[in-house]
Amino acid sequence: MYHKRIKYNKIQNDKQMKILPLAVFMVLLASCHSPSGNQQKAEETVHHKVLTDSAKKHLILEGSSISKQVTVTLQKNLKAAIKKQGIEGAIEFCHGKAMHLTDSVAKAHHVTIRRAAKKYRNPFNQTSEFESNLYKQYILDWLSNKPLQPQVIQNKKGEPVYYSTIMLNKKVCLQCHGFPGKDMPAEREAKIKDHYPHDLATGFKFGEPRGMWVITFPNSQVPE
Repeated sequence: MYHKRIKYNKIQNDKQMKILPLAVFMVLLASCHSPSGNQQKAEETVHHKVLTDSAKKHLILEGSSISKQVTVTLQKNLKAAIKKQGIEGAIEFCHGKAMHLTDSVAKAHHVTIRRAAKKYRNPFNQTSEFESNLYKQYILDWLSNKPLQPQVIQNKKGEPVYYSTIMLNKKVCLQCHGFPGKDMPAEREAKIKDHYPHDLATGFKFGEPRGMWVITFPNSQVPE
């Protein structure tokens, strides 16, 4: 009986010795096929489309066309508001309808549109760190009398984003964006502050850069 028990224990040990290497092998095999967090992130970035020079040129033309359409739409409606209610009507229009009209153009073209600025009026338009650096370069180029060329740069999601400067090239704009006490009376400044308590968008001169158009295209619109 004693010898049978020894023999039985030996058989069980032999089975465990055979199962153990198999278990280790399965764990190693699983680890080979389970990507780490870094591997998963790397795989996610692989799906970003590479923008060719021709694709960038196409998107720059598209972005320029869209930004022009938004500009014309806003200026047309702003002019009508001023004609009807004066500059006070322009303030109400910019506060209540400008973003809605911008979004309607964006929806028609299946893009998103922002007017990014360092000296912003609407906090939604505040520049990100990347946009601030890009805008700074535009300012340096403008001060050096270099042409301010639109450009397309991919964001962290791989989406192409169109950037171009917005110039303050209408003298009527100074009545809301010029120097308080010089271009705009105190009561108008107070009315603007009622709508935008943290307004920074004053102190501009005619012909200066006011901000940037930021138009984001979905990856589905990237030309092959």
